[in-house]
Amino acid sequence: MPFDALCKNKIFKDVPNYDDIQEDPYMKELFSSVFTGMSGRYTRMKIICAITEEPMNTLELSKKLELDYKTIQHNIKVLESNTLIVREGEGYGDLFFPSDLILSNLPTLYKVIRRVEEKLDKPEKKYID
Repeated sequence: MPFDALCKNKIFKDVPNYDDIQEDPYMKELFSSVFTGMSGRYTRMKIICAITEEPMNTLELSKKLELDYKTIQHNIKVLESNTLIVREGEGYGDLFFPSDLILSNLPTLYKVIRRVEEKLDKPEKKYID
C-alpha cells in the first residue's frame, strides 16, 4: 500500500498552504521526537494515517500495513504514551483512534514532516507527496 495514498489524501487534505502554517512550539517538539527522532518513525506515521481513515485494532493494523504484530504493538505503546492515539475497549480487540491532540495540530505535524523530508532528500523515504 503506497504511503502517499494512505496519508496525503486522508489526514493532510485540509492542511493550509505550507508557508501559512503557524507552528505550535510544544507540538513541534513532540512530533519531532515521535515521528522523526526515533526508529519506527515511518511506522508510527503509517499507524496514524491508517486509524484516521478507519479505527482499527492491532491485528487489523498489522495486516493493513503488512508489518509484524509485535512491531505494531511497540509503536502503539509509543503513540499512546505520547497521547497521540486513544484506545477504546479492553483487551485483544481494542480499537485505536487518533487523539484530539494530534487532530487539532495536523498543520504542525505536516510542517515537521516536510522539514525532515527536505533534509533527507531521499525519494524512497518520503512520508507524503
